[in-house]
Amino acid sequence: MKDDCTLLNHIRQTTEMGADGIDSVLPYTNGEFRQALKQQRTEYKKIHDSADSLLQKLGGEPENVGTFAKWSSELTSGLKTMMDSSESNIANMMIQGNTMGVTKSIQTIRSCDVQDTAVSRLADKLLATERANITQMKSFL
Repeated sequence: MKDDCTLLNHIRQTTEMGADGIDSVLPYTNGEFRQALKQQRTEYKKIHDSADSLLQKLGGEPENVGTFAKWSSELTSGLKTMMDSSESNIANMMIQGNTMGVTKSIQTIRSCDVQDTAVSRLADKLLATERANITQMKSFL
């Protein structure tokens, strides 16, 4: 069960960082691109809420993203966006973030001996979402 909770907290943190990343660039977007990002944020929030529910069901303690990690990500996004707020640059930033999410998720999944199939399915859903986000963002490059 410990590994199940570890993976669920990873899912929570990944989706939290994804939603926060989108929130940081959303003011610089419009039209179809903005709608795509809003849809991705909604999906992150659904997965986050599912992870919270499963964690509660398993009696685990939620672990939020660290303050420094959040601050660092916001600062980096802000600087990159101020330097170039083009749709292509923001899409590239989103692709980079999703790619990091996929890589870290695969590592975490492989390191955890997950017992609950609902946890495994949610981890697979996160991976599929991150990959779909990458594909979607490529059209805005």
